[in-house]
Amino acid sequence: MKVTIKDIAKRAQVSTATVSNVLTKKKYVSPELEQRVMEVIEATNYSPNTYARSLKINKSYEIGVHVPDITNPFFSETVKYIYKTASKKNYQIQLCISNDKVEKEKEILNNFMQKRVDGIINVAPKMKEADLIKYKDIPMVIVDRPAFKTNANMSFVYADNSIGAESVIDYFVEKGYKKYVCFMGQVEVIPNARKRLEGFLTGMEKHGLSKENCKIYYGDFTFDSGYALMERFLQEYSVEERYGVFVSSDIMAWGALEAAKKYGVNIPSQIGVVGYDNIYFSNFINPHLTTVENPTKELGTNAIQVVLEAISSGEKMKGTSIILQPALVVRNSC
Repeated sequence: MKVTIKDIAKRAQVSTATVSNVLTKKKYVSPELEQRVMEVIEATNYSPNTYARSLKINKSYEIGVHVPDITNPFFSETVKYIYKTASKKNYQIQLCISNDKVEKEKEILNNFMQKRVDGIINVAPKMKEADLIKYKDIPMVIVDRPAFKTNANMSFVYADNSIGAESVIDYFVEKGYKKYVCFMGQVEVIPNARKRLEGFLTGMEKHGLSKENCKIYYGDFTFDSGYALMERFLQEYSVEERYGVFVSSDIMAWGALEAAKKYGVNIPSQIGVVGYDNIYFSNFINPHLTTVENPTKELGTNAIQVVLEAISSGEKMKGTSIILQPALVVRNSC
């Protein structure tokens, strides 16, 4: 026989409203009553019928989540924290991956709208601002992309990439590096990549350094790209003078380190390498990677909290922002 909320309430000796509040987390329930209800739920293996609830209150209890690449640990870690908070609030997530293709992003957002998800978390989209604003009828939180002005029903959660990149040149100067190299991702289509380059060059100006002292190479956020760019740099220049190499993602930096080792370059005495993101395996790369932390836990947790609050209140977000501060994590590569 199927267990109902009435059965749970009767066995826990509470009202059905109390059971409902324990399940939805919408109203305060004392710890004592919550524990009593949860003990009965666990004992009876009760599972709330989310679909039935959604029909009654016109909610799907689903959040659409887009990421460009789930194999990148930065995105998978962010999704992990989105999921953790969503599940605590009895929400499901629909995870879709665009493989870094703008047209696929649009297709994903259109599908989310058709499926009537309650909200969207859009991680590192490449779509133009004007295209994103078209989805103004549903709460959307844009993660890991700088904010733009809008009155649409969207909010932004991101770390200040410019400040993060400035901290790298500060560190290079402190360590005595005189020449600099940047291995950049797709600055023309990825706002964060552009902000990292701008921040690094702004930091150079702050220290009175000429941009001519910085050699810039462009690629993409992959291991192979980092490897190829380092190989190209080492073929073009001598490392008799110490170079500080800023790589705009940890995965690229990993490839760059492997290429440097192949060419017999001593790290960090000849070349110091700093990555960006502080993904989980950056501490296991040889040598351990100095990097800028892009805080996945804070990004994911804030994003889901903001979108759930917007769903609950029914109020438009109007382009509000949560800006997090990155931090340099010093290890052995520089």
